[in-house]
Amino acid sequence: MTKDILQLVSEHEDEACRNLRRGVIICPGGIGDCLLTLPLAGFMKQSCALGGVDFIGHAEYIGFYPGRTCIDSIKSIESIEFHRLFADQEHFTVEDNDRLIASFAHYECIVSFLGAGDANFETNLIFTVNCSHPADITLLPLTAEDEFSGHISRFYIDRFARENGIAAQESDFGPDKALLTPHSSDVENGAKLLAAAGVNPVETLIVIHPGSGGRAKCRHPENYRRIADRLSLAGRQVVFVLGPAELERLDADTVGKFRSTAPCLAGLDLAGVLQVMTHSNCYIGNDSGISHLAGAMGLRTLAMFGPTSSALYRPLGPDVSVMEGETDGFHRHSPATVDEVFTRTCQILEN
Repeated sequence: MTKDILQLVSEHEDEACRNLRRGVIICPGGIGDCLLTLPLAGFMKQSCALGGVDFIGHAEYIGFYPGRTCIDSIKSIESIEFHRLFADQEHFTVEDNDRLIASFAHYECIVSFLGAGDANFETNLIFTVNCSHPADITLLPLTAEDEFSGHISRFYIDRFARENGIAAQESDFGPDKALLTPHSSDVENGAKLLAAAGVNPVETLIVIHPGSGGRAKCRHPENYRRIADRLSLAGRQVVFVLGPAELERLDADTVGKFRSTAPCLAGLDLAGVLQVMTHSNCYIGNDSGISHLAGAMGLRTLAMFGPTSSALYRPLGPDVSVMEGETDGFHRHSPATVDEVFTRTCQILEN
């Protein structure tokens, strides 16, 4: 064989070997928690020469990842017997052909946010994985150490790199890059959902999500209604997106006021919300999973924070603006909040 042919064969073998190497992230958190780990997934792929990275979490939060993010496939966290790994390590056992062993048999790099800080879980996970093969296993906390200053996504990468002896260089999945690319079918389906709600998907559109999984992160709903009203009077097209948390917490009168102010889309799954937001020219919301989704899509996003740290937990994305909490606006209608959001939204749309 000539030198060139030998080099091609070697490169082909290296590529085939890399494609066989897979990693996995295990995250029990919510929508935002999972999205904030995507830069780590991209870093794992590059730094560990992995052919793919899978994600194990709550399926309703991560089902849209494959084909739109750097995650190659997903598994439901409920489909794996993780509860067994919390047993006292002295009494922990696995059997031959155990389903728990098979759950990790294909991964050479495992990162778990589940069980971080639990010695039994960590020891039992290492033992289980090593029953089939050696692998690099890293447990990471979802929250950063007190002395850390920076974004949480950087904390995950730095900790992973340090514990695995890897240089924490920049990856293609940094905090200022879009992490989610919609399909062309998402745009088509989003247009249909908006049209069915009486919204013109071709015109400039502002999407407002007035809720969050955490009650303390939610500004008073009347502020969002007044913001939508101001924008509508200024000739801007607005639509509300209401998720399960909002429909559960808000009384019928409040929801009725939202509906009388602007069209409301309720009961959509995350894929449906993503599809609607492909037509958004600006997104407004609290510190919520949907705000993280908007940022990850690369949308012009205005995320209103408080009481959590925006420096640590702001949505990832290339066009995210943050408005810190004006305390009064979380408890009651605040004209100052409405004025600032209206002004900043108009500025965002003009840029």
